Amino acid sequence: MAKESFFSVRDIFRDRRKLTIFLICVLLASLSWVLISLGKDFSTTLIVPVKYVNFPENKTLLNEVPQQLAVNVNGTGYDLLQFDERLTEDTLEVNLDNLKMSIFGDYQRGYLDQSMLSNELQERLGGLLSINRVLTDSINFLFDLKVARTLPVRSMLSFDVASGYVQADSIEVFPQEVDVVGALSILDTLSFLRTEALEMGVLNKTRTFRVPLQRVSFFSSDAMEVDSVDVRVPIDQLTEKTFLIRPAMRNVPDSIEMLVFPNSIEVKVQLGISHYDEVNAEHFSMYVDYEDLSDDYLVLPVHLEQWTTRAHQVRIEPEQVEIVLTRTE
Repeated sequence: MAKESFFSVRDIFRDRRKLTIFLICVLLASLSWVLISLGKDFSTTLIVPVKYVNFPENKTLLNEVPQQLAVNVNGTGYDLLQFDERLTEDTLEVNLDNLKMSIFGDYQRGYLDQSMLSNELQERLGGLLSINRVLTDSINFLFDLKVARTLPVRSMLSFDVASGYVQADSIEVFPQEVDVVGALSILDTLSFLRTEALEMGVLNKTRTFRVPLQRVSFFSSDAMEVDSVDVRVPIDQLTEKTFLIRPAMRNVPDSIEMLVFPNSIEVKVQLGISHYDEVNAEHFSMYVDYEDLSDDYLVLPVHLEQWTTRAHQVRIEPEQVEIVLTRTE
C-alpha cells in the first residue's frame, strides 16, 4: 500500500499555514541559489562614457572620437553589481597629457592604445574587478593648428514683397562679422559664414528675424563668438513723385539751331516713402540726339540716361519730342 505524503498540493492551497510554510521554503531556496550564484566569477561587457581632457595646446581636433568605450570585465557577481552602475553612469576622464604624437602630412596625429585606457579604468575599479580587454580599438586624434578669424555673415533668406511695397534697402545683419576659432585648414577655405536658410513669406513692413548661423564642419560648440544673428529686412510702401526735366541736346551741328517741343519732360518715379525727400530732379538726366533724326519725321526719342537707385520704376512723358530746326548764318 502506497505511503501517503505529509500533505498534497491541494492541501497546501487549502490550508493557509501549510501555504505559508511552502512559500518560506521557496524563498529560502531562491535566496540560497542567488547567494551561491553571486559568489561565482562572471565575465560581462560594459559601456563606459568617456570625456577627454587636457588637449594639446593651440591644437584643434579634426576627427570624431568615441564618446563611449566597450570594456570586458571579470569579477564575482557581488562586485559586478557594486561597480556596474558606477562604470556605466560616471564619465571616465581620459587625460591626453601623455598622448603619443606623430606627424601626418600637414597635421599631427595622436593615439591612445588599449593599455593606457585599461590602466585608467583599472585605477577606478581598484582590485575588485579585473579588465580583460578594452573592446574599442585604439583611438586616433587628428589635430590641426588652432587659429582665430573674423568672418562676415551672409544671410540666406527668401521672401516676397507685398503688392504696393518695395524692399527699401539691402538686408542688414547684426553683427556683420563674427569671430571664429578653428582649424587652420578649415578657416583658410572660408570667406564668410552663412545663416540657416529661412523662408519669411510675404512682407508688407520692415521685419527683424533672429536666425541661427550654419555650423561649420569640425567647429566645436564654443568655436563661434555667437551662434545666431539678427537679420533686418527693410520694407517700404511705394509712392509716386513727379519732376519736370529739360533734356540735353546732343550732336547738333553748329550751323543749325534746334528747338524741342515740349521743352521739359515729365518724369514719374515710384519710390519708397522713407526716401521721398531724398530724391530730386538732380538725380535724373535725359537727352535727345540730333543723329536720331529721320528724314521723314521731325521727332526725336527721349533717352533717359541717369536715374537714382532709389527709384524702383521711372516713366517719362512724352517719350519723344517734336523739333524745329533753324539754319543759322
